[in-house]
Amino acid sequence: MVEDLLLYDSDGQSLLDDHALRILIALHQESLTAQEIATRYRVPIAACYRRIRRLASLALISEAGFVTEGRRRPARLYKSEVDRFQIMYGNGKMHLHLLLRNGTEAKTVVGVPPDVGVSERAPPPPHEVGEYPSA
Repeated sequence: MVEDLLLYDSDGQSLLDDHALRILIALHQESLTAQEIATRYRVPIAACYRRIRRLASLALISEAGFVTEGRRRPARLYKSEVDRFQIMYGNGKMHLHLLLRNGTEAKTVVGVPPDVGVSERAPPPPHEVGEYPSA
């Protein structure tokens, strides 16, 4: 289930991208409509609906009812099914740990797209206090 979210599709596009993370974080805080997510979190509306469908298919979000107030048509509300999540980065890998509200737990490593090379170089050493890198 969750492992599918962290893989790359046949075109090498990330299935867990900035938009999906914004939606997960937004819905973790409160139930929102797709339009509210798009407006508040700067996610293009078409991308928002695509990510909502994907996240719902993975049971990471679900419908929470409808909003009718001040609308001609009801709008679906969405809520997060993620109770807690933790993202850790170390040794060149990003680890994601999810605990869903139903008690399901998932841990996985976020992959790197096949066409992106990963550098084996060590990061530069930290600067001493008062030392500034040259431009």
